Amino acid sequence: MTYKKSILLTGCALFALAIQAQVTIDIDTQQRGPKVSPMLYGIFYEDINHAADGGIYAELIRNRSFEDGPRYGAPADMQGWTTDATAPSLLSAKLIQPSKKAPLLNSAQHNALELTVKASKESPVRLVNEGFWGINAVQGRSYHLTFWAKALKYQGNVKAMLYSHDGSQIYAETMVSSLSSSNSKGWKKYEATLTADGNDPKARFALVFDGVGQVQLDMVSLFPPTFKNRENGMRPDLANMLWQMHPKFMRFPGGCFVEGQESPDNAFRWERTIGPIEEREGHWNVNWGYRTTDGLGYHEYLQLAEDLNAKPLYVVNVGLWHGGMTPYDNIQPWIDECMNALEYANGPVTSKYGALRAKNGHPEPFGIEYIEVGNENNQPDPNQQSDHYYERYEQFYKAIREKYPEMKIIGNVVAWGDDNPKWNSKLPVDLLDEHYYRSPDWFAAAFHKYDSYDRQGPKVYVGEYAVTNGYGNLGNMNAALGEAVYMMGMENNSDVVELASYAPIFVNENDARWRPDMIRFNSSRVMGTPSYYVQQLMPQHLGTQVVKVVQNNPYKDVARKPLPPKQSRVGFGTWSTHASFETVKEYDYVKGDWNKEGNIVRQTGLKDATLCIEKNVIDSDHYTCKFRARKDEGAEGFIIIFNYVDDKNYCWVNFGGWTNSQHAIEQISNGGKLLTASKRGHIESGRWYDVTLQVAGDSVKAWLDNELVFDTVLKHDETKGIFSSATIDDATGELIVKVANTSDVATTANVNLKNFTPASARVVRLAANDGMEENTLDAPTTIHPVEQLLSPENNSVQFDVPPYSLNIIRLTAPAKP
Repeated sequence: MTYKKSILLTGCALFALAIQAQVTIDIDTQQRGPKVSPMLYGIFYEDINHAADGGIYAELIRNRSFEDGPRYGAPADMQGWTTDATAPSLLSAKLIQPSKKAPLLNSAQHNALELTVKASKESPVRLVNEGFWGINAVQGRSYHLTFWAKALKYQGNVKAMLYSHDGSQIYAETMVSSLSSSNSKGWKKYEATLTADGNDPKARFALVFDGVGQVQLDMVSLFPPTFKNRENGMRPDLANMLWQMHPKFMRFPGGCFVEGQESPDNAFRWERTIGPIEEREGHWNVNWGYRTTDGLGYHEYLQLAEDLNAKPLYVVNVGLWHGGMTPYDNIQPWIDECMNALEYANGPVTSKYGALRAKNGHPEPFGIEYIEVGNENNQPDPNQQSDHYYERYEQFYKAIREKYPEMKIIGNVVAWGDDNPKWNSKLPVDLLDEHYYRSPDWFAAAFHKYDSYDRQGPKVYVGEYAVTNGYGNLGNMNAALGEAVYMMGMENNSDVVELASYAPIFVNENDARWRPDMIRFNSSRVMGTPSYYVQQLMPQHLGTQVVKVVQNNPYKDVARKPLPPKQSRVGFGTWSTHASFETVKEYDYVKGDWNKEGNIVRQTGLKDATLCIEKNVIDSDHYTCKFRARKDEGAEGFIIIFNYVDDKNYCWVNFGGWTNSQHAIEQISNGGKLLTASKRGHIESGRWYDVTLQVAGDSVKAWLDNELVFDTVLKHDETKGIFSSATIDDATGELIVKVANTSDVATTANVNLKNFTPASARVVRLAANDGMEENTLDAPTTIHPVEQLLSPENNSVQFDVPPYSLNIIRLTAPAKP
């Protein structure tokens, strides 16, 4: 590890940090704080980025039921499938729909594949599936094949094989059956086992035909060994990554996946996702752009939670979906759906749905104890999948509480655009679900966020949080450390924060719809980001009660005098909006789809964070600039940029941000955003505004027409430095001290102990050479935990604190005589 000492740069402030010789942390183990919630850390699962099909759901065949298409609303096609014959006339394939003359497998299936075969033993033909960007063939591994077929005037054999994508090598081959229309008058299920004798992450699967006639196929499925050997189960390496996090609960099935988009049929409807896989219709995951088989269904979610020793936390739809709703006074069918789901999970085998659960292989109740009423449905704007949320919540609450009085019921609060959301109702609620997608600096600055929360109010569930600004490419160390500091703050306030879960978990590198995600994978490999290792380490090292920490500030004597850049530029931008700006100056179009006609520069695309920067360099930290701006159409208003150094370090005034609901000044540093000031505000479409911006060192004033909107001072970066916390484990007697260094300066720390004499000590450390450093699939352990023994002396222990590091020190007490 290379320790370094350097200048820290923010987009709007530059300052040097000197370092003292040592950080001192004083701990008296008799000075206790709140009990730590035993349920504090869990996981939030959503089918995003092919997290299910092509992800943790172990199915290897893509488009197994021939229902997939290129996009929502388009007819199904042969996605994932091809034919391989020496001449096209030897094998042709077409999708068929149900008819009286040709009924399909069952009513859940809308398509089947009909093959016309003209082959022979000397010239067999193949129906090929590429899997999800390759099928991972592993030497010695056995794969279970099932499919349904109906022979129509066909005589011949069917073999199954795994082979290389170029056809040069066969890894597994087995005879499945002879197909004959004379002895098969209807649909029949076939099974076989393939055992690979080679390794290939890009292998393909094929059914090989050597006869003549017509064959109809449906539900072609291929499974490798699964986690806990579950039928219709999970991919072991991905499930094991979750297992290593020791989650106390698992929130499912989303997220936006709960609500769906454009139609209630695209929401998660649990009863359509249980039972034999050939009887599951599947549905379009419109929110994230692909179809899901629902092979990972309600029963499998509950089973996975059980296999992870995590309590299930179920999120229910309150009659809202993206783009539509059921009127709030007509949602009884949605309530019934919720209550039926709870009966399936918790009811006795003598109940209707408890009996169905037992029929599906799980007689004992799964035991749901937590339920969330809606997902991000309590927004101030009714157009943001929100409508009469409290009225909807009340109806669900009454029904749930009457039948399940011990159930913990979670309510929604504002999910974006508000750092301090509130429950604006007198209705009872057990926990409130807060969501934060912010920058590393925001999370570090939120170390004390929950110190001032009302101890008599509802508990908090931080249901979704992650660094989404300034995370780098896949997720860097800065992001992980910001989240770690925030988690330390949650631990310190565990009497308020009862549950927390990072979001999202998974991304298949071949179809990333959202970044960052803490576990990245392809057909054969998996890696964790630094954020994953933070999420793994924090639950592994969690005591039962907070212990008070007194830490000296190693930077307390250093003057933090900001130095705004002496040379910078100004400009403008947009966020998911078409906007026009009047100017005669020359610009660099840094990001976005800009078009200039005369004195008007227009943003014609709908990208986020577009940038158009004046070529002229301002050689001063005192300046005034003026702009004329107009919102043409789109979700938000327009942006004025100042103190621009490069595309990752600048400031902006965002007029009409957060879906045109508020104005804000934000400071962008290394790609991460820090909120300086905000207020309610709205930008009208089609109207020209005169904007004046006055910068005087740290002071910033901004006018919209003649209204002074902001008169503020840019924030100094107080998030670079040492953060510490401690808990004690009453079961083992161990003291656990966490020390995070978010700066680029190495130091040492000395923990002075009172009423605790350590017999031994060790440190588990996650560290990087640079805050921007990341893991990749090719280098998955660039940043990973390492362990080192320490040597305590009397009532103290000293250890190194590298830059960009999370250090967890475990101190054991002497054995009792």
